[in-house]
Amino acid sequence: MNKIFIEVSVGELFDKISILEIKKDKIKNPDKLSFISDELSKLKEELNKNVKQDAKLTELFQSLKIINLRLWDIEDDKRRFEKEKDFTENFIKLSRDVHILNDDRAKIKLEMNNHTGSKIKEIKEYTLSLIHI
Repeated sequence: MNKIFIEVSVGELFDKISILEIKKDKIKNPDKLSFISDELSKLKEELNKNVKQDAKLTELFQSLKIINLRLWDIEDDKRRFEKEKDFTENFIKLSRDVHILNDDRAKIKLEMNNHTGSKIKEIKEYTLSLIHI
């Protein structure tokens, strides 16, 4: 298959890197880890070539990674509740937490994009959103 090259926002690149770093820590299968490490290496190479990093971006990246790690854990918990057919208050809270954390995640990515002058920005709008991104 041919390689596909697309332009992405700086925030999206940092987001993908943070998720791959989490996968690298969480996934134990050596074959899967090989693919993860390869993709992570390529994305970090592009990041280093194209984005001037500073303390603010480092701080935003750490916040983004914390959110993505929390989302990972929430999804694991939701799957456990799903398997047990337990759709009580705990499941509902986790489900609500996902969209709240995703809103926070989008804000951080937008802040990264604005900070770096990224030409591409992820635009979101929800009819019933509690916040505006």
